[in-house]
Amino acid sequence: MNALPLVLATPYYYTDFDMADCIFCKIVKGEFPASVELESDNVIAFKSIDPAAEFHFLVVSKKHIREFISIPQSDFKILSDMAETAQAIIKKRDLSRAYKLIFNGGKYPEMKHLHWHLLGGELEEDYHKKT
Repeated sequence: MNALPLVLATPYYYTDFDMADCIFCKIVKGEFPASVELESDNVIAFKSIDPAAEFHFLVVSKKHIREFISIPQSDFKILSDMAETAQAIIKKRDLSRAYKLIFNGGKYPEMKHLHWHLLGGELEEDYHKKT
């Protein structure tokens, strides 16, 4: 079976305004405090300041990429690293029996910086409003 060619939306990574005001960029640079759980060359994971579950981590690309849909193939390693980070946290925190990994896109993300929500343990009843 031949794979279909990968067609991406017009690349939309960042503007200077996005990065200047992006709280995740400030956390990556160490300019804003965060309770860091794990960190690698491409990814930083930290506890949410507004948790929607007993365990709520944000798994964030260190590179400022606004939209999942426009990640170029050259940056797919970032997604792989994000998955490895999420798996490591799930194992470290013994969450394998109850977790959600949420990836918002389009109009849904509150932060226009590539990230996942990793929820584990007991969820708040309105957890979907905080992810």
